[in-house]
Amino acid sequence: MSVFKRFNKRRLKSSKDKDWSKGTWYMWKRLGGRIIHKSLPEAQTKEQAEIAERFEIERAFNKRYGVADTTPFNKFCETYEKYCRQKNANIAAKLQYIGILKDHFGTRPLIEISPQDCRDAQYQFQRIAKKGGGYLSHSSVNRIMSTLSKMLTIACEEGILDRNPMQYVKSLTEPPKRKRLLTREEKENLWNSLAKDELLFRLVTLAVNLPLRRGQILAITRDAIDFENGLLFASSSKGRPSRAVPLNSTAATTLRLMSSEGQLPFPLQDFRRRWKKTLCDAGINNQDGKRGENFTFHDLRKEFASELIRRKANPKTVQHLFAHSDMSITDIYIQEDFEQMREAVNILDSEVIQ
Repeated sequence: MSVFKRFNKRRLKSSKDKDWSKGTWYMWKRLGGRIIHKSLPEAQTKEQAEIAERFEIERAFNKRYGVADTTPFNKFCETYEKYCRQKNANIAAKLQYIGILKDHFGTRPLIEISPQDCRDAQYQFQRIAKKGGGYLSHSSVNRIMSTLSKMLTIACEEGILDRNPMQYVKSLTEPPKRKRLLTREEKENLWNSLAKDELLFRLVTLAVNLPLRRGQILAITRDAIDFENGLLFASSSKGRPSRAVPLNSTAATTLRLMSSEGQLPFPLQDFRRRWKKTLCDAGINNQDGKRGENFTFHDLRKEFASELIRRKANPKTVQHLFAHSDMSITDIYIQEDFEQMREAVNILDSEVIQ
């Protein structure tokens, strides 16, 4: 028979099986050399599973003989926007990428988009002008194409497409990850410059003692701090849920002081101007320097991670502390400097090599 039940990757033979009630109905059908093998989670009985099977067969027939789903690209973008909001993604960036994709594909039916159409889009996106001059970088284009790939994957899950044409499109080569750590002298100059701005001083102190982004630090409230257990409940960020992070004595002391003075959440105004002035006064950034040259607030995360590794923290612990899903993400923040590499090879000096 072409419909059957499965549970824990095991095919159930009859209703007498102890896991029968836990199983999910599946269908397996060969049509013109093509195999349709998929779950039918909505079906509760065999009769319902057979109805769902007939529906899938009819849909496959319609696609083969030109009666396919003609959902236009710009209409399906509404479905994808809903998906992004439900997944708590960085919706502002996603809406920007979706807008670019809408302008390119317009009302074109999803089913007509081919791998070459995706490559053409990738080529065109490289020629989109940025504010202030220049064109979109390869990294930016890759993020747009990643959004397109995810959108087409969802279209496959919805049964509109049989395959994702983006699987045949290669990502553009990106330049090496940006590396910018402060020298010992720059660190001293930064703290001296921060002494003129007490609120910014406290913000940077927390940034180099907590694995949080600027938005999360600025959003800290008194209710989110458990001084007794040394924990801070950070708000959600970049699609990741809120989580508890440990407080060291420096962070705890700073937060206690700010709480007593009514400075939580941060009453910081005009952050960009104050941060830029502080770095320029410290001689770290140039007034008209480019992004790749200048030190940014986000670079403090790299400083924090690098300092942890320098003090022999386990890289895996650093990964969990920063809530990174993959160690390759943590590697971006953990940057070994030349002196650390020198110390590593000098270890062999104490050994007698035969």
